[in-house]
Amino acid sequence: MGLTLFEILFVIVVMLANIIQAITGFAGTVLAMPASIRLVGYDVARPILNLVAIIVCLVVVIRNYKEIHFHHFIVLLGFVGIGLMIGYGLNLVIGKYNINRDIVFKVYGGIICLISLLFIFFHFEDKHIPFWVEAIILIIGGILHYLYTSGGPLVVIYAITRIKEKKEFRATLSAMWIILNSFVFGIDLIGGKFVNAHMWILTLIITAVSFISIIIGKLIVGKLNQKVFLRLTYVLLFISGILAII
Repeated sequence: MGLTLFEILFVIVVMLANIIQAITGFAGTVLAMPASIRLVGYDVARPILNLVAIIVCLVVVIRNYKEIHFHHFIVLLGFVGIGLMIGYGLNLVIGKYNINRDIVFKVYGGIICLISLLFIFFHFEDKHIPFWVEAIILIIGGILHYLYTSGGPLVVIYAITRIKEKKEFRATLSAMWIILNSFVFGIDLIGGKFVNAHMWILTLIITAVSFISIIIGKLIVGKLNQKVFLRLTYVLLFISGILAII
């Protein structure tokens, strides 16, 4: 059961995005999602990237579970979880009323462009953001995460202002994503997203590629100027958003 050209390109896109994820600690799925949906469709890209994220996050948590900051974990789980439930409801509405998902995808692209511009022009780690604003940001992140597995950048706005130690940052976010992505995976299973063998084979390939990407990213991370690379990541986020719009 071979892969189509579009599926091979999907694998390459995910690999490149996860190398960036390994270097920066976020943005991998968001970078991959617009191009992936264009290549293999929403019903293939989102479930696979969601499941792969669970597997990758499990490895991070198993290795760094002692670094989880439980206060921030509970806050993140609560507010992002609320957004996830709202996203689930929105998805039902989109399906029930046959709302053009391409229009929703373009709106998503616009939001990603806006987020990337905010990252480019504002140093969130140096800002004091009122908690009520952070709560709204986290809820919106949860909504985007259910619809497109892409809530990471909004969640990072909270995390970089509250969790300064890098291992705590990664372990805490990874623990939260395991729980929330598992909920989404359960819905995908019930909804029949993984009923055929080809989806599982493609998932295994993407998972293997993701771990290779992490190894490559860790090998080159020390050779790069982290601040410059973060700026490049924000620009790539903007381009990713544009790909969703056009």
